[in-house]
Amino acid sequence: MTTMRQGRQDGTDRRRQRVAGALKAVVQNGSPISVSAIARQAGVDCTFLYRHRDLLALVHAAELEPAAQDPAGATPVRRASLQADLANAQARNTRLVTRFQQLEKRPRHWGNRSGASPASVPPLTSRNSSGPSPAWNSRPSISRRFWRSARANRRLPGKPTGS
Repeated sequence: MTTMRQGRQDGTDRRRQRVAGALKAVVQNGSPISVSAIARQAGVDCTFLYRHRDLLALVHAAELEPAAQDPAGATPVRRASLQADLANAQARNTRLVTRFQQLEKRPRHWGNRSGASPASVPPLTSRNSSGPSPAWNSRPSISRRFWRSARANRRLPGKPTGS
């Protein structure tokens, strides 16, 4: 029975070596990396990779690595470079948040040097309700007039007249 066990172990070792070789070949070729692609290349079943977690971890790590060569022929991007860019972006974001919080704490001067308070600035939403409305506001818009005349002349359906 030990010879059967040894035979199975040897077969497993050969398949593991084929998977490792297939993974190296796919990474060097720049082909898309997936569990099924590596299993197909190595000539093993996908379940073999799922049963051997260490091989599966290698395949997933290779999937996460950027491609060795950009298809457009540009210089390759390394994982360390991407991590450095991410760290720099996070540091810049932290600096901007800190600066924003500092600016929020400063008194607002509303864009003038006299130091006018917000209470002295009239709100933009208030309307002057006294007096007649301007002449341009009493006539219908050009598009409404256009559609009214077009419908009257040609009896075009569709566009509502409005008021």
